[in-house]
Amino acid sequence: MTALATTAEQDRTELLDLLARFVHCLDRRDFEGYAALFTQDCRLSLPHAAHHGRAGLAAFVAADLGGYAATHHSTSDHLVRIEGDTATVRSQMRAVHLRSAQDPKDWWAVGGRYEHAFRREAGGWAISAVTVTPVWMDEGS
Repeated sequence: MTALATTAEQDRTELLDLLARFVHCLDRRDFEGYAALFTQDCRLSLPHAAHHGRAGLAAFVAADLGGYAATHHSTSDHLVRIEGDTATVRSQMRAVHLRSAQDPKDWWAVGGRYEHAFRREAGGWAISAVTVTPVWMDEGS
């Protein structure tokens, strides 16, 4: 394997690990850890709101998701494109939001697409933008 191929494979692994940390931080309610995954000038675009910059990102996401008893985010079918010190990962997503800890049937879910943009910084890869595009929604009782 050439050094270039090794570097590309290492970059791909680091990007997918970063994407995994992205969803794990959300579901563990580690909103400070979540914000630390982003660049200072990041953009988060949700269907109902947007945020620019790492400053205030943890509070923004906590306000959006913190009221749920639990969440479960997952991604799949990752398409990774690396171009030097920038990259994109397009993936399928599903997010389940449990409204009540006492009633596991009281939930709503959304499925669709994530588009993540990344930039290599001094400490490694960081998320520079996220766009969430819903395709479907459903809910329990």
